[in-house]
Amino acid sequence: MSRELFAAHIPHHENGQPKIKKLLIANRGEIACRIIATCRKLNVASIAVYTEEDALSRHVSDADESICIGAIRDSSTNPFLDVDLLVQTALDHGAQAIHPGYGYLSENASFADRTREAGLLFVGPTGAAMTALGDKRSSKEYLQQNAPDVPLIPGFSGKSQDVSDFEKAAVAMGFPVMLKASAGGGGKGMRVVHQAQQLRDELARVQSEAQRSFGSSDIILEKFVQNSKHVEVQIVGDQHGDVVSLYERDCSVQRRNQKVIEETPCLFLDPETKKHMCDVAVRIVKLIGYEGAGTVEFVFDTTEMKFYFLEVNTRLQVEHPITEEVVGLDIVSLQLYVAAGGRLSELPQTSNITQMGHAIECRLCAEDPQRDFFPDHDTIALWKPASGPERTRNSTVRYETAISTDSTVSIYFDSMICKVVVWAPTRAMAVERMAKELAQTACIGVKTNQLFLQSCLLHPEFQNLAYNTSFIPTHLEQLLRNPYNAQVPQGISIIPNVFLRTLHGQMTPFGNVTTRFRNQRLDPLSAPCDIISMRTSRKSALGDDTDVVRCDACLLEPAHIRRAGQNTNEQRFYVHPVENLADEQDERTRYDALSQALRKGNVWDNPSCSVRDVRITPVQGSYIDVSTPVELEMSVDGKKVRAFLVLDGHTSASGASLHHDTVRILAHVPQLGEWVQFQRDTMLSFFVNRRRDPEGLTQDKGKVVKAPMPCKILGINVAIGAECKAGDVVMVVESMKMEIAIAVGAAGAFTTRWKVGDAVEEGSVLCLVE
Repeated sequence: MSRELFAAHIPHHENGQPKIKKLLIANRGEIACRIIATCRKLNVASIAVYTEEDALSRHVSDADESICIGAIRDSSTNPFLDVDLLVQTALDHGAQAIHPGYGYLSENASFADRTREAGLLFVGPTGAAMTALGDKRSSKEYLQQNAPDVPLIPGFSGKSQDVSDFEKAAVAMGFPVMLKASAGGGGKGMRVVHQAQQLRDELARVQSEAQRSFGSSDIILEKFVQNSKHVEVQIVGDQHGDVVSLYERDCSVQRRNQKVIEETPCLFLDPETKKHMCDVAVRIVKLIGYEGAGTVEFVFDTTEMKFYFLEVNTRLQVEHPITEEVVGLDIVSLQLYVAAGGRLSELPQTSNITQMGHAIECRLCAEDPQRDFFPDHDTIALWKPASGPERTRNSTVRYETAISTDSTVSIYFDSMICKVVVWAPTRAMAVERMAKELAQTACIGVKTNQLFLQSCLLHPEFQNLAYNTSFIPTHLEQLLRNPYNAQVPQGISIIPNVFLRTLHGQMTPFGNVTTRFRNQRLDPLSAPCDIISMRTSRKSALGDDTDVVRCDACLLEPAHIRRAGQNTNEQRFYVHPVENLADEQDERTRYDALSQALRKGNVWDNPSCSVRDVRITPVQGSYIDVSTPVELEMSVDGKKVRAFLVLDGHTSASGASLHHDTVRILAHVPQLGEWVQFQRDTMLSFFVNRRRDPEGLTQDKGKVVKAPMPCKILGINVAIGAECKAGDVVMVVESMKMEIAIAVGAAGAFTTRWKVGDAVEEGSVLCLVE
């Protein structure tokens, strides 16, 4: 049974006033919204800080007070990394405490110390604890001296950063090895190296990323455990030496060392091993007198059935909500409670913590799985969660996000836009509910990993509790395919057709007919006929190429051939695949062939779809116009079909623009599990447009590489004039806090006008081969 989360109240001064009345949140986005939610429960006033690039984020409006701290694009230092600015802002606005969230300065010892020196409470461990345990090198050294029985991964954690020392250590322990930034976390500053000749270049890239992400280029080397699970233990400690374990999380579904799906409990572990790991985690943090929430991470070797200490994250983790749901405790409230001096032993709820049910979290990110998970940025035309927040007897659903309809996914911030959290009594029920939530959630306008997450959840190997960190790389080709292809309704092309016709009451084809054209009611060619193209940007179950295009002629049955006894509420549509005419090479011939098929009435012999009970409602508000996102519900051959639709911004400026030959509709169709783009053309405009796209336009494809979004040049790997092959990585750029390799798609001599450090606008030519 689902349970409400227990929130620990803020301890009071002797005069009865709470020790924290106002809290500054030194972070942004979804984690700021999450902290604000707990502040509301506890009657704590919240202060949000934001940059100009993030002024419309939900955390700005959710907070009781919001302070602009500058602009990222105009600052040499990201304002979220400016210790003095954040501390002074808290003092100026009457805060008693600062919560760092995760990322940014959350594991910065200087920030923790500076906050306390200013007379404020820091919601997190001491700077000394961060220094001892938060840094990977220092944590290993500390444990070797103070807890030598804690198993450590073999590696090289000396202070030398000389590549020759790394090479010697790697050869001695054997490849593959893992290069890691000593500071920070979140999967950044990490590379697996499989061969000795790769080590020098990969070390340089890891050092560069670590310096930009964490302000330190310090790197350590570890043996890479190939068949392993990533298991972590959530702990909370107070200022009085007490530490409690909130049990483990399985974070083994990873891509490039970044977590994608997390779950708890880890059913693969036997009770004895689980208890041992939790006990070790508590012992490690007790050594240093740890206070606040933290996570002790382990690598579990599924071949040897042994676990090794990995690192301590001295902050709140992204995936903390799944632990909250299983143990029934609000972890953010516990952070505030212990920061204000509260004793865990005085809370009955922490004396006998048990796990109940199963919880899963999926990280919804603005990225394109079909383009090697390249980050995407754009305006979200519609954000409509499937449900929630919802807490019932048999399930809990949480959407942790700061986005809404019309939000912009910015290049200045991380690509994660939402965490979807589901709790259910069993793992099977949680997986099923999560897949359903993802399929029915509309996030239209920006490419996301939404369908990829569903592929992961529905993959047979995910049902095997022994899945490990190689799950995604091993099954990537299958995971990039749509798991729902076999269930796609044959008449899907009628969705945009019904939408447009119902929206405008245009159930006849004559609103746009120019003079000197026939308007004969009984002429079969006058049947309302549109060409509907569907682009999914997704591989099909058969392994087809990306950007799959489906073209159908969608015809509304004319009134004069309406069947006897046919319900007046019923419309009949005929779907005629245009590609059936693919043998006709000339577009004019193709047009004539389809016209003749219409004129002769051949199409009416095709199977038809019966459409009835059409209902269109606005997603928000009560008024519908051409710019309103809507929900469409209808019955197709007796089965309910549902979709969320919004007109592409380029065609929704006015009602008159919808009379143009070409209209683009963005639609989230739950049966597809993602949003797709439909394009409505008239028969004539469709074939004319096809004719304007000769094959010759693509002959130089791959030779010119344009910036897919604003970015910064980090590295140029090829000399001007040097020959390169298709697929060669020629440049490295940074965007959305990610380092991205740029490859050419054709062979030739490399050239570019940019140099390292240059900022490049979206659409500009990065490089070309001649």
